[in-house]
Amino acid sequence: MEVKTKIPVIIITGFLGAGKTTFINEIIRAHQHLKLALVENEFGEKSIDQDLIIGMRSENIFDLSNGCICCSISNEFSLALLELAEKAGEIDYLLIETTGIADLSNVIKPFYADEELKKRFTLAGSICVVDAANYEQQLNAGEQQMQVILSDELIINKCSEISSTELPSIKKVLNSFNSTANISTCDFGKLETFKLETFSDQVNSELERKLSTPFQFRLVNSKKYSTFTHEFSGTINLKRFQYWFNYFAAINQLQIYRVKGILHADGLSHKTIVQSVGGAVSYSEGSFIDPTNDKTNRLVFIGREIDFERIVYELNSYLSEDDAP
Repeated sequence: MEVKTKIPVIIITGFLGAGKTTFINEIIRAHQHLKLALVENEFGEKSIDQDLIIGMRSENIFDLSNGCICCSISNEFSLALLELAEKAGEIDYLLIETTGIADLSNVIKPFYADEELKKRFTLAGSICVVDAANYEQQLNAGEQQMQVILSDELIINKCSEISSTELPSIKKVLNSFNSTANISTCDFGKLETFKLETFSDQVNSELERKLSTPFQFRLVNSKKYSTFTHEFSGTINLKRFQYWFNYFAAINQLQIYRVKGILHADGLSHKTIVQSVGGAVSYSEGSFIDPTNDKTNRLVFIGREIDFERIVYELNSYLSEDDAP
């Protein structure tokens, strides 16, 4: 049986009116050398006109306009992706545009949890497009806050509509919600540095870069969300960590929205990148380990009402046990 190459997936979410469709059109225009497919929908609104999706063939546009892909038609969403996977030989990248009020965790989670999807797709990362002019008002909504928290890349669009002195404060606020994401700025959805072919590597490199220096415990500027970073030295038994973390993520999925981390595992020459969204967990290969550098493991937890002391105690106790599970 022929093994098909996994299709890289990039999820694009963002504030209502922030310019998601414009950004997608710019991606398509800049990547005409690639074969792309798009899954898009709008909740409670007319779906995006296919004429606006520049360069896309209609048979590669999955219009799920009868409901939100992250909830009411989640089954149809998964089936559409599996149907799309049958065209894997014809598709280089899949773009998924969520509605502006989407629960992003329910869009990301299937790529970590659904075994059939994991066989056919690989999640390259998620992007949140932020409206520079209206970010403060829109960040009052829980959906928009979660989109910022769960994304790997934050793109501040419509920067010409604000003064240059406002931009640093916007970045500071976004960073308080998501300290591991890269933040870029643009106008009219045009981000010259964005390349589909290098996006996944850039996401992982940025995560490793930001986790290469110590973090401090801090609370974001919201009563609902908090961020905690735990670090510990040395190599670990990866299998033991996975037994603990997979269970921990599942039973705490209502309190822990996202976890990102870099681990140094016994016997491996490369770092391990661990991520969790909505209780589902993903492990991937990071960069090679430099034997001359200190081996510091770091985990960033984002959630609400988290018992940080319990997390540290449980993890340290579990990793220090002599007998493997």
